[in-house]
Amino acid sequence: MKILLTTHQFFPDFRSGTEVLTLEVAKELQRLGHDVHVFTGYPETRQLSDSERFDHYVYDGIPVERFRHSYQLMGNQKESFTAEYDNQFFAVYFRSYLKSLKPQIVHFFHLHRLSGSAIDVCAELDIPRVCTPTDFWLICPLNQLRLPDNSLCKGPGFSSINCLRHLDVYFDHPGRKSRLVKLPDWLLAAVIWLNNLPVMPRGFLPFMRAATSRVEFMVKRMNMLDRLFVPTRLMMELLAQNGLRPDKAVYCPFGLNLDYINRQIKTFHAPPLKVGYIGSLGEHKGVHLLVDAIRNLPQELLELKIYGKMDDFPEYVDSLKRKAADDPRVSFCGTFPNDRIGEIIADIDVLVVPSIWYENTPLVIYSAQAAGCPVIATNLGGMSEVITDEENGLLFEAGDIEGLASALKRLTEDRFLLERLSRKARMPKTISEYVEEILQEYNGLAK
Repeated sequence: MKILLTTHQFFPDFRSGTEVLTLEVAKELQRLGHDVHVFTGYPETRQLSDSERFDHYVYDGIPVERFRHSYQLMGNQKESFTAEYDNQFFAVYFRSYLKSLKPQIVHFFHLHRLSGSAIDVCAELDIPRVCTPTDFWLICPLNQLRLPDNSLCKGPGFSSINCLRHLDVYFDHPGRKSRLVKLPDWLLAAVIWLNNLPVMPRGFLPFMRAATSRVEFMVKRMNMLDRLFVPTRLMMELLAQNGLRPDKAVYCPFGLNLDYINRQIKTFHAPPLKVGYIGSLGEHKGVHLLVDAIRNLPQELLELKIYGKMDDFPEYVDSLKRKAADDPRVSFCGTFPNDRIGEIIADIDVLVVPSIWYENTPLVIYSAQAAGCPVIATNLGGMSEVITDEENGLLFEAGDIEGLASALKRLTEDRFLLERLSRKARMPKTISEYVEEILQEYNGLAK
């Protein structure tokens, strides 16, 4: 079977959870004899002409087509934000690409930087299309369902008011932010309604029209998919609340390549407790909470190793380094190839996942559990579906530095707790089992 996978970014430049999952699925499908291709986005920072937007390369034996995306007008676009979810410049190229490739199925692991127009093109060409939503991009343009004040969001809401407020802060266009964010909800809703009337000039408040039109557009595209492989119950619930037809969804937790991981029972006899963080170094990941928690505990109790790419969010990383100051217990270790994940986890006693948003079950939690490593995680859906408090890890409330510090301190005081949690670590499904599940759906859909 000829299969196309898509993602918002890919190896070798990017290697976070979605990219790892996409790569491992591609390699397993290849191992089973399928012809696999990847189409990826890329966050371009340079000024490029339209003719320079697409290129291709091969990574680990996988042909990769790449769209160098940026938030600027390209092709015949009139409004840059509309292209975030409906990029007709990309669609023209993607249509030609699919006609040449002739895949029997397209599997979207992410559509950010490519846009929902990819779904339209597949439907137009009558190509079966499935999706694994690895975050909340389908219903949230900023992926995280998190408002500017870090409170959690359940979706676009009435008239997309919360989306508009958040986008206005995020993009911070001169002269617009102060007007929009100060309007009361009822008045902002009225302005949105008036602006979206067909009789209104298309050039009047174009960003508002684009931002508030996204919901209807993306709900329609979600329901044009043949199947969604939804990895968490939380994701299932939130997508349904925001317009997904329930018959489209299949509950399908992620699978993991276990070749790199050896399971061992963790024990703790004397300080220091070896604490680890592995993941993106962005503010939404809550690493600042972990650094604060460590600094609130006596020096001799523990040490912290922080693994993550240092240049994705440089301002945040600088703030972490300032917060850690000269604390010798905190080490910034950079990133590592994915095939070293087992080695890295073997060198820590406990993994901490302190995210302040609804994580969609980070693969690193599965990796830690496969290795027998207990996890301390935020008590939010996604994470709390895999980690049960006092069973295979410990949970603390979002943003609660004292709660996190208390959980860490317990592990240093109770020398039997770490071992007890380690023995109950849950083995995730393998990547082979995961691919077998999605292949069953592929086979039922492929032409």
